[in-house]
Amino acid sequence: MDQMEGFYRSRFINYNSDCFDCLVCQHVARDPMECNSCGQVYCASCLPKICINCSTPGSFDKLTRVQKKIYDDLVLKCQFCELLVTVNLIEKHEKECNKQCVNFQFCGNFITKENNEKLCDTLCQLLSLVKKSVSKQEIYDHLKSVSQQNIVISSKIPRSFDSSNISTLTISNRWDSQKKANCIKFSDGDQKAFNEEQNNNFRTVVAKHGYESGIAYWEIETDDRNESELKIGVTKSKDFDLNKTCFCDYDFGWAFFTQGSLRHNHPNSGPVFAKRLKYGVFGVCLNMNQGQLMFSYNGEFLGQAFKDEKLKSGPIYPAVGLFNTAGCKITSGKPVPSLFPI
Repeated sequence: MDQMEGFYRSRFINYNSDCFDCLVCQHVARDPMECNSCGQVYCASCLPKICINCSTPGSFDKLTRVQKKIYDDLVLKCQFCELLVTVNLIEKHEKECNKQCVNFQFCGNFITKENNEKLCDTLCQLLSLVKKSVSKQEIYDHLKSVSQQNIVISSKIPRSFDSSNISTLTISNRWDSQKKANCIKFSDGDQKAFNEEQNNNFRTVVAKHGYESGIAYWEIETDDRNESELKIGVTKSKDFDLNKTCFCDYDFGWAFFTQGSLRHNHPNSGPVFAKRLKYGVFGVCLNMNQGQLMFSYNGEFLGQAFKDEKLKSGPIYPAVGLFNTAGCKITSGKPVPSLFPI
């Protein structure tokens, strides 16, 4: 599809009308303009000389402020990585995403525009072969070709692939009774936390043990009595006002707000992530080798929420923000599920 045409409707997760459909390309309008006579919407690149809907000579303008706000709140999937992004940010995101190696979540490398394979180096070529479950013969042929080019594979393997670093951490964790908001009550051996007050503020609970290195996995199970969504993630500090603020309000906290967005160093705004999820089991995978924080929901991989150099050094503690009547249970010590790409 021409980049100047509209977006395929199937890419959107929250568009259920036709108010932004372009009559020329028959897709959801890109850079929408509307007819001044009838309000029909077109892509900026599809504007006809005569409005197809009302047959008046073309006189078009940008959307009104109200319509533009509605349009900007539409969310669609990136065509390269399938991350959910708002429509007003999608072009910028895809421009950068298209430069990433296919295995960007592992290697963190970008590629040149001329690289049609979208693989940054020999190691990622091998990784893609393995991920496709090709025959041993193909893998052998690839390794043979590499060796003939006098490339020493062991020298290209990053530290994160060292066997001493890919072992998962199996700390049996629980909530820290000394580091919680006053209104939060613990039960079940301090694994369960519940906020009993209607206070219209997020109250923070932090795990007793932090992680220093390697890969950690734990689960946060929501309480059936919950009236609102949670902020689930990690913090590098316990020294803040847990009664009035949430851990992810600061630059040392990262969270998935289960209304469908991320939070880091800000209480009220962050990029779109996954979708609104209220009840269930949230899996949290912290890969400190790569500086990644990833999430799953009821056994389904949601994606990488954050990649940050600060997530490579500890201690890093599991944390949850509880709003009004809400609670959760932390369960740790389980192996990392295979759905997480580690």
